Amino acid sequence: DNDATPSNINNVNPVPAQDLFNKGKAFFEEDYDLKNAKKALKTALRIQTRELGEDDPVIADTLEVLANVFFNEGRFDEGLEKLYRALAIREEKLGIHYKTAILYEVIGSAVLQQHQNLEKAEEMFRKAVDIKLQVLPQNHPDLLDAYQKLAVPLQRQDKFSEATKIQKLVLAGLLKEHGEDHHTVVNAYVGTASMLQAQNRLDDALQMLDKSIEVCSRLQQRDIDNFDPRLLEMTFKQKAGVLSAQGNFEGATEIFKAVLFLNKNVRGEMDTKETAEAYESLAKLYIQQEMANDAFNALTKALQIYQTLPGDFRSLLRIGEIEQTLEMLLPEKESNDLNEVGLEMRAQGDLETAIQLFQQALDIHNDNYDFHPNTAAIYENISAVKEEQGLLQDAVSASAEAVKLRRRNPGDDHPDTKARMEAHKSLLTRLLFANRS
Repeated sequence: DNDATPSNINNVNPVPAQDLFNKGKAFFEEDYDLKNAKKALKTALRIQTRELGEDDPVIADTLEVLANVFFNEGRFDEGLEKLYRALAIREEKLGIHYKTAILYEVIGSAVLQQHQNLEKAEEMFRKAVDIKLQVLPQNHPDLLDAYQKLAVPLQRQDKFSEATKIQKLVLAGLLKEHGEDHHTVVNAYVGTASMLQAQNRLDDALQMLDKSIEVCSRLQQRDIDNFDPRLLEMTFKQKAGVLSAQGNFEGATEIFKAVLFLNKNVRGEMDTKETAEAYESLAKLYIQQEMANDAFNALTKALQIYQTLPGDFRSLLRIGEIEQTLEMLLPEKESNDLNEVGLEMRAQGDLETAIQLFQQALDIHNDNYDFHPNTAAIYENISAVKEEQGLLQDAVSASAEAVKLRRRNPGDDHPDTKARMEAHKSLLTRLLFANRS
């Protein structure tokens, strides 16, 4: 790249390669300055290659950090190429070594997250486990962490038997090594819950997560200053996912509200990627509950936060997807706003304005949706106002449309449908009586 030209290589007193490596790593990890990180690391790599040769283990360290820079630029294939080159060096020069195992894990995570290559991820994580078994003692945290990483692609390939054995092994090892009140035990409980959820063992998953919450509570009470609230946040998010899988969207919504409260009042952070993701999850739950206005507001907050974050590739993707969803939700939000104001006008006795607002809300639905479950409520509001105006025939017509829609969704057996059908029968009776009179 032109921006990576090593301007100092030919100087009389060139900057040592190790200093450039340290500077590039700091640019990336501390400042998130991808351009200068890449420039320093590429320069360091060229000096190292010239002075040490192409297969020195030091070069593998530089390639590993440079790969992470490429990943954050969205250049996944180039990043993986750097990692495989680093791995070849470590395999040849270091062999059975802890740093080789770490690189297997990095590659496994990359192919899992970016390429969804479950078989390759499993292969990489197995190799990491094999090496760590040889270089680390039993129940060492890094060995148990390697097992947990391996469980992820196994679970996603429906290899539940082996994944379950691994999770039990990890949990037992952590409990033996640390006792129950330890942050790594929280990770194990959440990992086990994820595996149980994948098998649709939702009640068992909730039991694991409740244990995780109990551990977090004890850790927080014991040493609140050093308690990491991300442990509780991770547990809450997993529990919200289980509740959603059970169809308990209200419960999951309350959980994500707790996550946002945690970010603001405990972590003191609101403009973070994690907070934006929490607002996104909250919006999805609102959409499930047909609460378009709340979903719109939550997504708007997520979008505002993403726009303040560094413009890495993934955040830019999120912004584009959120903008599309907001555009999709906008008609429903506008319709809901009109409907709410119409209800206020009806309460104030301004029936003509109420009808106009309800009709505008109905027009938005008819223009944008072949079918929408909230359309029935608008017809019911129109029917009620028409009845108050003494226009019973118009009231019956609007009520009939509402009945038709409610019978379509949520169906004849739903309480809302039954209530509307009873109201419609009562309205028909009043119309017949009025016609006789």
